[in-house]
Amino acid sequence: MELHIVGRHVEVTDRFRSHVDEKIAKITQFDAKAQDLHVTISRHHAGKGLIGSDRVELTLACPGHTYRAESDGEDKYGAFDLAFGHLIDQMRKNKDKHKVHRGGNHRPLSIHEASAHAFREVDIEPASADVMERVATGPSRIVTNVDRAR
Repeated sequence: MELHIVGRHVEVTDRFRSHVDEKIAKITQFDAKAQDLHVTISRHHAGKGLIGSDRVELTLACPGHTYRAESDGEDKYGAFDLAFGHLIDQMRKNKDKHKVHRGGNHRPLSIHEASAHAFREVDIEPASADVMERVATGPSRIVTNVDRAR
């Protein structure tokens, strides 16, 4: 996964980069095919020399879906943690939406599996596939009601 960190009116330190690297390991739990994460940090000045808040915007590109989250905070670390929490919540919700919730692995039974159980109760052995093939395509003659009437 590629990581792009952009700072607007704020310096992106190595400490912040390592903080982001630690957190993004959690992304692969929800989507292993994540491709790009864009982190944009910007500082808003409150005016008259006051220190403003930091805004962090996250955009995660995955095949078939794009996640986006943003947050404001007193510092860029707190804002990133809040935005990252929103991003993870979106990913968790999307993963949960595609999960089968009916308990167990819901694969339909094959005809062989379904009939083998039923034939065991009646003590009849099902015909093998090659016997079925010979009957379907071979010289075996199928007698119908019209043939019996003659």
